[in-house]
Amino acid sequence: MRTGIGGLGICLIWALFLSLSTPALATEPVGAHHDLQLFVDPSQAKVVVEDNIKVRGLPEVSLRLPDWLKLTKVRVDGRAVEPKSWTRDLSISLASNGPHNIHLTAAGTIPRNLGGRRPASQVFAGSDSVYLPGWAGWFPAVTAESVTYNLTITTPAQYRAVATAALKSDQLSKEGNTSTFEAKSSMEPPSVFVGPYKVSEQPFGAVRLRTYFYDDDAKLAQDYLDAAGRYISMFEKEIGPYPFADFHIVAGPLPVGLGFPNLTYVDRRILRLPFMRGRSLAHEVLHNWWGNGVQPDYAKGNWSEGLTTYMADHRLAEEMGPKSAEEMRLGWLRDFAALPDERDMPVTRFVSKRHDAAQVIGYGKTAYIFHMLKQEIGPDQYEAVMRDFWQKHKFQTASWSDIRASVERVTQDDYGWFFEQWTERPGAPQLTIESARVVPEDGHYVLQLSLSQTAPGYRLDVPVHVTTEAGVEKFKVRMAEQAASAEFKLKAKPVKIQIDPSYGLFRRLLPGEAPPIFRDVLLDRGAETVVLYPEQESEELARALAGRLFQRTPLFVDEKKRKKNTRQPLLVLGSASQIDDFIGLMGFPPRPELVGNRGTGRAWTARTPNGLSALFVEADDVDSIRALMRPLPHYRSKSYVVFNGRRAVDRGVWTLTQGPLSKTLE
Repeated sequence: MRTGIGGLGICLIWALFLSLSTPALATEPVGAHHDLQLFVDPSQAKVVVEDNIKVRGLPEVSLRLPDWLKLTKVRVDGRAVEPKSWTRDLSISLASNGPHNIHLTAAGTIPRNLGGRRPASQVFAGSDSVYLPGWAGWFPAVTAESVTYNLTITTPAQYRAVATAALKSDQLSKEGNTSTFEAKSSMEPPSVFVGPYKVSEQPFGAVRLRTYFYDDDAKLAQDYLDAAGRYISMFEKEIGPYPFADFHIVAGPLPVGLGFPNLTYVDRRILRLPFMRGRSLAHEVLHNWWGNGVQPDYAKGNWSEGLTTYMADHRLAEEMGPKSAEEMRLGWLRDFAALPDERDMPVTRFVSKRHDAAQVIGYGKTAYIFHMLKQEIGPDQYEAVMRDFWQKHKFQTASWSDIRASVERVTQDDYGWFFEQWTERPGAPQLTIESARVVPEDGHYVLQLSLSQTAPGYRLDVPVHVTTEAGVEKFKVRMAEQAASAEFKLKAKPVKIQIDPSYGLFRRLLPGEAPPIFRDVLLDRGAETVVLYPEQESEELARALAGRLFQRTPLFVDEKKRKKNTRQPLLVLGSASQIDDFIGLMGFPPRPELVGNRGTGRAWTARTPNGLSALFVEADDVDSIRALMRPLPHYRSKSYVVFNGRRAVDRGVWTLTQGPLSKTLE
């Protein structure tokens, strides 16, 4: 499971859990098979679990259940285990390596106060729905190298259940509904969703597509089913057959997006938004290959989020046109430009999207690495690499070294240099035009160009676009050291030169290339927060909003005591009049025309002439502040956004004039 739309998935914990298994003393493979009966009643938050477990190759079995779930019966090979030994952690010594049969029953009431700050990892019981994540403990996991299960879920008649395994049967009646799921091999324990769902189904070849939506959203089901089928077809052509029997799209009340093998969970409040059944749904479909079909070796870096971002999000942007894809790549570079050096890290250290800094590396930079790999080896060989990697590692874990091995198998060439410089190092090269001059020569023109890059040098093919009086000509300059020179013979007079204008390289943007965005302030650990509201309720809400924006406890400062010569970035929250006064006092540019006094809430970035950065967030009453709580943190890559209530009515990034990697020629 991965948190997405939008954490460390249970796939990591499950993989680590399985790796700790006790070695078998016999030749029979170590494993466990569960025949599970699960009863769930969301109206009462009641759960009953009955499990028959067949284990082999294990001299001892350890079981753990959460505090809210109590064991009521345990039998081993027909022998009752005495109640005095029942605890949250139950260890059972077995007479031999088996096989043995363990039967247990447990029941409990899900605490309704769970599903808090990390809802993806906690059980949840709402007024009409239940979420049981696999690793949260409801599943009586046995330490074993191989785990299979049959799971039968029974609910009252007004509810439907779905789990992360192959759906085998549904039985619906007035007395209750029963659904059975099967996992012939599993890389993570089952997660279960139950709610008052209306189920829609559509076959796509051998794959069963289903939506589990509330009644008032059921009209959206066909659009989601059609879109899921399109994305499965698209990725099958590039990688290989879809690896599961089903794909389920489940809606519910949790304010997160979650990805599982053969299932994605969607916050029902965003179900109607176009991006959800577009780019976000494509991303979750593709995770069935990358992340669930092949799991990352997390100890060596999570490559799956970046690869999925590149092959789904960037692919759809490319279909909209080259400019759309350029804007996406520029957004990744802007985010990296906002990342303080001390928060940078190699992609081999990325595990999950725990905060903005990790997302910049694990999603944006990693996606860029696959983009550059495709440019380096060509689209045909890149597709062959993806198919080879899939065939060699499906339903296994894999690392960056395995990706490199696939590249070298397909290309029959050594790409150690590529993976060393892009995956094992933090940082990025920064390019500079040292000189560019035109020399007329016998009816043509010679453009002499010198480039440099920061140390340590990267091996790069730097795109160079030359605008001449007859059109645009494109070249590449190979850099292997910190400096490189090249000459280009041109028939028409060159008038302008641009270095990497389409953002094909992952690099550190120069100051003139990167307009200020929210992340410039929010990623800086030294940033200070100024709350201008004098009213207690407004001040408390503003402080809570600051915490959501920073994803940590903000450093609050009293404006009257703050040092006027500070260089620390500022987050400033207040009403329009209070912020206008602050702007005048501190020498920031006046509020931009694009922002004005529109809507009920506004946020924008600004810099003083001496380089002090600020993010201004303003709303004139408590309801308007409260309305910003949920949506505003989603706009970290923007320079400004205007809200009417919770709805963003305008947003964007400040435009820049000619940048430092663009030069007019004389």
